[in-house]
Amino acid sequence: MITKAKSKMKSLIFKGTVIAVILIAGLITVWGIPDAVESFLPVVETVSMTPTEYNQTVSGNGIITQTPHGDWYVTIAIGESDIRRVEVGQSADLSGAAFDDGIYTATVESVDETASHRQVDYSHETVVEVVLKIDNPNTVVISGSSGTSGESGGILRSGYSARADIKVSETRTIFVLPYSVILQDDKGEYVYVLSKNSALRRDIITGIELSHGAEVISGLRTSDRVILNPQSLSDNALVKEGDSNAE
Repeated sequence: MITKAKSKMKSLIFKGTVIAVILIAGLITVWGIPDAVESFLPVVETVSMTPTEYNQTVSGNGIITQTPHGDWYVTIAIGESDIRRVEVGQSADLSGAAFDDGIYTATVESVDETASHRQVDYSHETVVEVVLKIDNPNTVVISGSSGTSGESGGILRSGYSARADIKVSETRTIFVLPYSVILQDDKGEYVYVLSKNSALRRDIITGIELSHGAEVISGLRTSDRVILNPQSLSDNALVKEGDSNAE
């Protein structure tokens, strides 16, 4: 009796083990349980390079005035190192505290033929006066948070201060990454990209610095998924340069 009971128990254990193995195999197939390499990589967010329209600009501050004929102007001072890039006919954007997020467009009407000196803090600066005519004083362009823009009635008054950003180059598209994803060491600047469930270092060269990020000149493709929070990666997730599993 005892022998038969033990034999029956062994049979039940064996059957149970076989069923458990089959169930686990099924779960792996259905749910795609990550392999050992994947398990080293924490859940990460990625970001791609953002195409951005860019114009090189020369900027200056001035006061808005209105002529008796109803035309609106702003006169700004440009430093001698930048004035060579400013020409009559170039377009500009005018911004100011009184305009909130609004922008007026303007055109360079004249560039003074003589320079003058002005005191800035404890030093003197050589500047040239540039006069810009506001294209449409009755219309201000307002940019929204979604990137779209609209127009509304003008709110100009003589005496308002304004900043003029004169576009001194043709518009071109650059590719930008947030500053938070760009790291730096003795070798230079680099980022981590997601590649086959691993984090791969990519050395990059940056260029123009904008308020929201830096231009990437080389080192990345537009399809690369750059890890948004590289500081969150564990050492086990990092793949050294040249690793055969990286690509």
